[in-house]
Amino acid sequence: MTLQFPTTQEITHVVRNRAYPVEQYIGRSFCPVTPLYTYEIKYDELGATVGMTKAHQVGTNPKTAPVPIMEEKRIGTAYWKETSRINEKELLEARAAGSFNQRAGRDLVMLRAMSFDIRLETRIEWLAWKATEGHIQVNEDGVKYDVKYKILDKNKVTVPIAWADPNADIIADINDALLLYRGTGGKAQTIYFNDATAALIAKNKGFRDLLKYTSVSITGIGTVIPGLSLMIPGVKFVMYDGGYMDEEEKFQPFIPDGSVRIIGGYPGEKLMDFGSTISLHNGGLDKPQPGKFSIVEDKSSHEKNPHIDITVGIYGLPRLFHPNWIIDIKQPQEVI
Repeated sequence: MTLQFPTTQEITHVVRNRAYPVEQYIGRSFCPVTPLYTYEIKYDELGATVGMTKAHQVGTNPKTAPVPIMEEKRIGTAYWKETSRINEKELLEARAAGSFNQRAGRDLVMLRAMSFDIRLETRIEWLAWKATEGHIQVNEDGVKYDVKYKILDKNKVTVPIAWADPNADIIADINDALLLYRGTGGKAQTIYFNDATAALIAKNKGFRDLLKYTSVSITGIGTVIPGLSLMIPGVKFVMYDGGYMDEEEKFQPFIPDGSVRIIGGYPGEKLMDFGSTISLHNGGLDKPQPGKFSIVEDKSSHEKNPHIDITVGIYGLPRLFHPNWIIDIKQPQEVI
């Protein structure tokens, strides 16, 4: 039984700060995590069939036709892992949030592991959105590389007039971008943009004028999607302001301000995924497994300096199978 001593003080509320709730991350809707039982990422790409059957003259040899070729793609893998040590002093002083005298050593371990899992989910989300930009650049703690995904230059669209200009034709800009799906085998499915871009669209006089005599009235960012859906039916518009607070406490949105990301697809065909490669942290030396890992090493009772080590991570990278199904619309200059 825990003794509770009277006190003239009381903690009535516990504040939990977060930059953006990870349970609302949406990257896995188009970039799911796929387990790969290998140490590096490879896949085969079968080329498209082009042309059509040639005309033939009876009595002559038929012409040889071009056939699709299969090409092996290799992007290796990447290692995402970090650790933290909870020392003896922290374990002894651990107090449950909202209490004065309730010990919470195990709660501290769980909170630290959960914090690391949030950071890991943020990394996976960041990787998914960076892949849709066409490259992932990493330069952290001595780890430096650049993974390129070969998104076509024509799919990186800069609008002719910034959307902050009342003369800009936002609907025409998006419709022109949608025409880029011709000949790709895919169709535009979802169009993403963040709150700042929605505010830019909502302020645009040309866009508001187009809707003046319709059932949609643009009164703020919350009414932008009904307006766009009315003018451009057949695709889904999503306003997504996901992001993270960097270690300098600056918010970093996954979709840049002023950018519109169009994600395409085709029934039964996968656009992309996050290929999770094997790790010794999962399954050990004999049967290493893919997936996230969370290792808690409890050395709180058998060491001269008691401590608990927590290690969380995942190995892998996004695989973008159809880079021509992604279109990025940008503004001609910094407008937000």
